[in-house]
Amino acid sequence: MTFERERALICELGRRMWQRGWVAANDGNLSVRLPEGKVLVTPAGVSKGFLRPEMLLVVDLEGRVLEGVEGFRPSSETPLHLMCYRVREAVGGVCHAHPPTATAFACARLPLDRPILSEIAMTLGTVPVAPYGQSGTEELPRAAAPLIAEHDGVLLANHGAVTVGADLEQAYYRMETVEHTALIHWRAAALGGGVPLTEEQLAALRPKKE
Repeated sequence: MTFERERALICELGRRMWQRGWVAANDGNLSVRLPEGKVLVTPAGVSKGFLRPEMLLVVDLEGRVLEGVEGFRPSSETPLHLMCYRVREAVGGVCHAHPPTATAFACARLPLDRPILSEIAMTLGTVPVAPYGQSGTEELPRAAAPLIAEHDGVLLANHGAVTVGADLEQAYYRMETVEHTALIHWRAAALGGGVPLTEEQLAALRPKKE
């Protein structure tokens, strides 16, 4: 079995997603970019809370299976992951999940774009909503691609969310940030709405370009 460290990481983060309630049943998927144009992906039809390293599959950037145990096939959302790697060469890991609060915003087609939380201004910036694309088809990655090109976290209309990172751990933590931000936006709205930061305050928070 190849890429043992990467397989162990995917299984660990899959368990965390399931324990946090970001996925139900067999929802969600994770992937890691490997050398030589390969990608390690989670299988279809398996709860992320009960992944085992040998279940994971290695595919190429066209989705062809290069390594895998008989009886397992790549997640139906593999095209979404492969799109992220094709659109952004620096992406090393992708996380797709259905965290409840963020997914509620996705179902309402409401972006997380009001600058009311300083932490997200320093990290993700805005989290837009991609147009609807049918799950498990090429329509979904096509709908999300223009936004993934510019954002590290994107809500998928009537579906869930996808985050990318330099590695899988960063992508996972960005999903954590998306859900945490959505929860704060929802609670702030219940209190009458958050008070936006000013442009000057936002400029002081944003990472400085060298």
